[in-house]
Amino acid sequence: MAESTSVQSLDRAFELLETLCRSRGGMSIGALSAETGLHKSTVHRLLSSMCARGYVQRDAATSIYRAGMRLCELSSYIMDNLDVVDLARLPMEQLGRETEETVHLVMQEERDIVYIHKVESSRGAIRMFSRIGMRRPLYCTGVGKAILATWPEDEVRKLWESSDVTPWTAHTIVTEDAFLHELERVRRLGYALDDEENELGVRCIAAAIPDYRGRASYAVSVSAPISRMSDERIASLRAPLLKACDEIAAALGGNMRRA
Repeated sequence: MAESTSVQSLDRAFELLETLCRSRGGMSIGALSAETGLHKSTVHRLLSSMCARGYVQRDAATSIYRAGMRLCELSSYIMDNLDVVDLARLPMEQLGRETEETVHLVMQEERDIVYIHKVESSRGAIRMFSRIGMRRPLYCTGVGKAILATWPEDEVRKLWESSDVTPWTAHTIVTEDAFLHELERVRRLGYALDDEENELGVRCIAAAIPDYRGRASYAVSVSAPISRMSDERIASLRAPLLKACDEIAAALGGNMRRA
């Protein structure tokens, strides 16, 4: 009997906490009672326990309760403990089998992207020069553009202005206006392209892996020699690429927002 009562109390506490998390301006005990159907004394007792542990905060002046920062602290621990490569491995391998091309996973680090996993093309005749740990600027890669397209424009401008923007090839975008226009195109299409902007003779299609806010620090690309990457081939790669990114985003608790 005691165990059943404890489980019921825990279930009610979670219901209150989830209700507060969805509330923009917080809620009073009366409003929470009306929303959940719980008696005011029960709501007060559970809120007091959660306040003591930092999961809920009470405004002394208004008696309004809000979700506490302890939740953000715990979520950061969860994210830190997730091994992105382990979670991405199977979707990337499936993408590699389906496309028969080289698949990369990158993470954003300051003004660069860093390659953190790679699935080699099964065709094997031509290998990409990329390697795990290699860095490239965000602005000249498809994966970098895919990531930056999820950021607010003011942050993109700051990053651009702090970057040493130089042409890696004759195709690299080197003006801010053109780059911002390119990011608008990425947002519209849902994917980014690297048209020999980082390496001559190589074309890539890339998509971001957005977190729960819709912002990305990771991205996946499919890369191949331009002889195998016509516009028609790029179009056919879109669906499997976005599917793989959605699977990884879901595993990370992120935002799946594909068409």
